Amino acid sequence: MVRQIYYRGSLRFCNYSCGYCPFSKEKKSQRQLEEDERELFQFVEEIGQKKFAGAIQIVPYGEALIHRYYWRALAKLSRLSQIEAVGAQSNFSFSVEQMLGEFEKAGGEREKLRLWGTFHPDMVSEQDFLRVCHELKEAGVLFCAGAVGVPENVSLLLRIRENLDPAVYFWINKMDGLGRKYSREEIQAFSGLDPYFPLELRHYKADAAHCGSALFCNAKGEMYACNRCRRKSANLYGDPEETLWHISENARICDRRECDCYISYCNRDDLEELASFGPYPAFRIPDLL
Repeated sequence: MVRQIYYRGSLRFCNYSCGYCPFSKEKKSQRQLEEDERELFQFVEEIGQKKFAGAIQIVPYGEALIHRYYWRALAKLSRLSQIEAVGAQSNFSFSVEQMLGEFEKAGGEREKLRLWGTFHPDMVSEQDFLRVCHELKEAGVLFCAGAVGVPENVSLLLRIRENLDPAVYFWINKMDGLGRKYSREEIQAFSGLDPYFPLELRHYKADAAHCGSALFCNAKGEMYACNRCRRKSANLYGDPEETLWHISENARICDRRECDCYISYCNRDDLEELASFGPYPAFRIPDLL
């Protein structure tokens, strides 16, 4: 039974300008923002009408939480009694005071909020990133923080870890495009920062039978086994409620060779290591912090 839904809107934009990221080169218009907002709230309404029960995480093309309407949408989702957790991936460049104010003004239930913050050392100082983390902690918001495992940044990431509250999980994602394998010393260093880092270095043969509790949804309502899959399994706006959250094994299709990122492999039911994250490991927040 589906218990976790990922949503990605049509807006492709980021306020950071990392050289490797295609979204930093995209432009946004008022028309695109309005369309993205309309699609987002259509998704929210449909989730409520079809009585989905579980957790929802927004995984945008770029950065979403700099837009107030995403906080209003998260608030509306959090008010649904059958929704246990809502959240989003972010670069933590938003104003905590302003955006939490928007969330609360829309009636959001803060105890259901789960945020995932990625530190971009080329775009923001460690002091500014840590300030946002500290403000979220003081506000009682559950979150994780982390960064890409760039070998040259080990010392910097160690400082971030040392200055975070010990209860906050600090994750490390493997670096795509490294051009070589990590050395033994690098693996030890990153594993010291993130005890789950070795999971990033494994190869997981894709198998939809192992990830029946999650679905990825785009702005058109098209649903896939995960964010990496390109074969549709269902449609949020076209399929009836009585079958949507109980997609049969034959209807759930995966066209990938490997689960090659955290958001894809964390859905697998054969990874006992992720049990400490509770029923929704996608948020990367240890259960019952």
